[in-house]
Amino acid sequence: MWLIDFIEKRRLLEGKHNTRIALYSVFGPRWITMFDHADTRIFVERENLHKPHFIGLQHRYLDDKKFQLSLGFDEISHSQYMRFPFWLMWTLFPATVDYNMVRQHVEQANHICPTIAGKKFCAYVCSHDDLNRKRIHSEFDAIDRLSCPGRLFHNDDSLKTDYNDDKIEYLRHFKFNLTPENSDSENYVTEKLFEAIAAGTVPIYNGSNNNPEPDIINRDAVIFIKLGQDNTDAVRLVRELHRDDKKYLDFACQPRYKDGAAEKIWWYYETLENKLREIIANI
Repeated sequence: MWLIDFIEKRRLLEGKHNTRIALYSVFGPRWITMFDHADTRIFVERENLHKPHFIGLQHRYLDDKKFQLSLGFDEISHSQYMRFPFWLMWTLFPATVDYNMVRQHVEQANHICPTIAGKKFCAYVCSHDDLNRKRIHSEFDAIDRLSCPGRLFHNDDSLKTDYNDDKIEYLRHFKFNLTPENSDSENYVTEKLFEAIAAGTVPIYNGSNNNPEPDIINRDAVIFIKLGQDNTDAVRLVRELHRDDKKYLDFACQPRYKDGAAEKIWWYYETLENKLREIIANI
């Protein structure tokens, strides 16, 4: 609903109240375009189109005159395409986001210096065994008990029972968050990394060729792993930080965002609004 809210709450359809905008994603039949009676159509990736079962959608409808805009993860130069990774529509900011809201979020995240008292070791929230997640579970569970509220490795009900499925609030109670993407491709970054940052926990991350959002994320504040490969150094670092409070705080209190991150994040929202206004004006 985020994109719908973005269009409605910014009054982008003002004066065009009978305009119909259809949103398409990776699931659902393409033939519906013949019956949706839409004035314009937007394709939103949501998933990594480089995974085998999504490769057939890599055309992104960019040469289909029924579609006026595609929003995705990849860097593509095309008049009908905009890189707008799905994390921008998830959790962090409402559809009414403005620059001050983004700036405050970045400043707050960069000044988080978490306490250790009462913190559990590490949360691992996942549902499917993609990219050898069982192996990485075993490696870090050997340091201390991993808390797993998802379907995979489930041993913790508190995300639902105590935190009403508020993942960020749940993560605030952990020193680390083991948070690999469900697939690893350049530029494919979801909400997982940003939820860990917002919660003030240290992300243990794999995704986007381990170079996620290079204009936004401070790599030094993230512990990188590679699923299915040797992670001896990362495991050793996590064990060391877990056992030494001072070293943990030195690592956890680093700024999470790079200089200029707020401006880059806001650029995405501002550019999306301008693109949508142009599309709607030409209907």
